[in-house]
Amino acid sequence: MELSHRGFNVVISVLSALTLAYIVFPLTTILTFLDPVNTLESLTRPQVWNAFILSLFTATVSTSILCIIGIPLAYFLARYSNFRGKFIIRVIVVIPLVLPPLASGALLLGIFGPTSMVVHAFPRVEFTQSVIGIIIAQTYVASPFIILASQAAFESVDRSYENVARVLGKNNLQTFFRVSLPLAKTGIIIGIIMSWVRAVGELGATMMMTYNPHTISIQIFEDNAIGGLTQAVPGIILVVTLPVLVMVVFYISKKNKGQGLLKLG
Repeated sequence: MELSHRGFNVVISVLSALTLAYIVFPLTTILTFLDPVNTLESLTRPQVWNAFILSLFTATVSTSILCIIGIPLAYFLARYSNFRGKFIIRVIVVIPLVLPPLASGALLLGIFGPTSMVVHAFPRVEFTQSVIGIIIAQTYVASPFIILASQAAFESVDRSYENVARVLGKNNLQTFFRVSLPLAKTGIIIGIIMSWVRAVGELGATMMMTYNPHTISIQIFEDNAIGGLTQAVPGIILVVTLPVLVMVVFYISKKNKGQGLLKLG
């Protein structure tokens, strides 16, 4: 039994190490093409920072929209299970995840393109080649991350807590905000982070909807096409650094909160 236990641990450790190595190894390419002088000069280019700031702004807007419309859908899927068509709704939620981003962008162009009914209904709104187009593309592509993560978080909450709240006189809205949402918030926050980071890094659908103004992903694509990977490295560094910083902040805040709860105990 002990040998079997050790063997299992070895297999898990080896497979985990291989996975991590596969993820990290491409990042070593940055060191190969890193030229400190040229990288610093390229990193200070206004085009790179404008694209990066634009990506942060639009990703924040698109993720905020997903919080408003996606989290209620996740709760609906987690709690309202006794209806026909739930499987179809689940499939619809997953579609942006399995579609190639370029295909998503092409479909969005069919809805928001120059000859679409939406444009005719709102002739003064620039849906393509605009910040609005970027937000539309990011929201569509990033939607499954927050919905699926939030759904799993709500499903992990014991329904008895919600039932107790209702017995104590809380209505459904109060129960949602005071019981369900707080208990599921860790999973929801993870979904928000995943959606936000995915929106920042979105390329295909954004390129189809709005090549200009440039997001950071389009800027990296253009820099690589013009000057090779050496010129694209600064943008890549910014994109790689961003999720690392976000996860570090999330981990520290979660750890500090846990320590605070231990002290209260």
